[in-house]
Amino acid sequence: MDDDYYDDMGMEGNPLEGVSEEELMEMLQNYDGELTPELMDMLQSYRQPKSPEVVYSRSHFSELFDNCMLPTWTQLFELLLPLFVYCIIFRILLYLSHLGTKSYGSPHWLIHLCSAVLGLLALNSFFKVATLYIVVACFLAYFAYSFVIEQKREWCGLVGAVIMVVFSLLCELFFVEAETWHKIRGAQIILFMKVISLGVDIGQGTVFALPSVVHYAGYCFNVGTVIFGPWISYPQYSKSLDSQSNSLGVLWILKVLITSVLGVVCLTHSNCFTNWLILDHSWRWFLAYRDAQSFRFSHYSISFLSEATSTLSGIKFDGPNLQWNVARPHNIELPRSLVEVVTNWNLPMHFWLKTYIFKLVRPYGTFLAVILTYAGSALLHGLNFQLAAVLFSLGFYSYTEFVFRRRLSLIFDACIQARKCKEKCDHKYSRTNPFVIMTNFAFSFLAVFHLAYLGLMFDSSDGEEKGYTMWHTLEKWSSLNYLSHWIALGTFIFYWLI
Repeated sequence: MDDDYYDDMGMEGNPLEGVSEEELMEMLQNYDGELTPELMDMLQSYRQPKSPEVVYSRSHFSELFDNCMLPTWTQLFELLLPLFVYCIIFRILLYLSHLGTKSYGSPHWLIHLCSAVLGLLALNSFFKVATLYIVVACFLAYFAYSFVIEQKREWCGLVGAVIMVVFSLLCELFFVEAETWHKIRGAQIILFMKVISLGVDIGQGTVFALPSVVHYAGYCFNVGTVIFGPWISYPQYSKSLDSQSNSLGVLWILKVLITSVLGVVCLTHSNCFTNWLILDHSWRWFLAYRDAQSFRFSHYSISFLSEATSTLSGIKFDGPNLQWNVARPHNIELPRSLVEVVTNWNLPMHFWLKTYIFKLVRPYGTFLAVILTYAGSALLHGLNFQLAAVLFSLGFYSYTEFVFRRRLSLIFDACIQARKCKEKCDHKYSRTNPFVIMTNFAFSFLAVFHLAYLGLMFDSSDGEEKGYTMWHTLEKWSSLNYLSHWIALGTFIFYWLI
């Protein structure tokens, strides 16, 4: 509004600042000019109450329980109940098939068929019509393998990878709505990993022949791994079905219960407690840590639930029964290094990337192998700039930290490498040395700092259901002045100089 209106009424500067209602009425009575629209807007704004300042306060625990915890548990129970029932049914059928003799036991193909049918029912309960995209991708690869194995067996893995990537890109770009594709992305990634690993194993001779359609479907749609994972190889799947020692014992029940409870606890912390403990008016780096931790705990929840469903259905993992085989949160929340974070984030996927990408490319250079490994992981997740940016950043960070700490370890002859030394190593300064302890703690703190920065954009904003855009990622990082990237770049330059 022009200042002329204020001057006509005998007021200078802001006409409403420090003016009471009585004084304003007196000014209006002495004002002989025209009541213009601008002046009316000024009077209207004066009558509107000032918006109160936002007050941030932590709600009472009872409110948190009623408004967040209880709805989270209810929705999770309704979602998981059909899947757990299908897993129990398959586990009972698998157990009964081992009770019979070779003459009177269940036919082998029948167990695989049950695995496939129950897995498809689980997919339908989660994704409805979108299940069709997963089924089409599965059998498209099988028909390709049937043709390639007769012509060039060693090409099976490459052909499977190309088909899965092209199919994913076509669906994401042209055929499937963004929200629908985002929902089935997790199950699609598990399928892609199974299909590609089977192709590579056939090409290398680990799997001697292409399985029958029923066996192949039983593996790809295995009820215990089809929704949340984890990835398992075809030999591991076959071994679990044939294992006579995989009985319905106390340890089996105990592991299912513990992993299920941990999955619920992690999801509750992600949905409810992170925002309850760190309020919105906190320091921006605390907010970054909060949002990143919320994302990490949602990942832990899926990891524990995947271990629960796979164990419940009879999948046998190597190692002790009560060992965590998918994710190890304690090594991520309190990491020694980013290398440890990458390894323990998803153990089966880490093994898959290491076996089917890293080792195949490593003869051409370690750095190239690292970059292509993270590129392969990004392609599995589809056209998602956010994930690709995080994965490539994490690849550069972890490689830089690994070579930098290895160089420092050689210079100072100390146990300060990214990975822990063996119990009896040859370093002059062992892990108990105060200098070594302080140095490793500093790198641990730096890893937590990087995790907060990289996980910042995985918040619960409007774009979550469809996947976040490039601008969302850049906006989040720019709010922190790209500090983590600058520190990583500085670390790499310092490593190169020394």
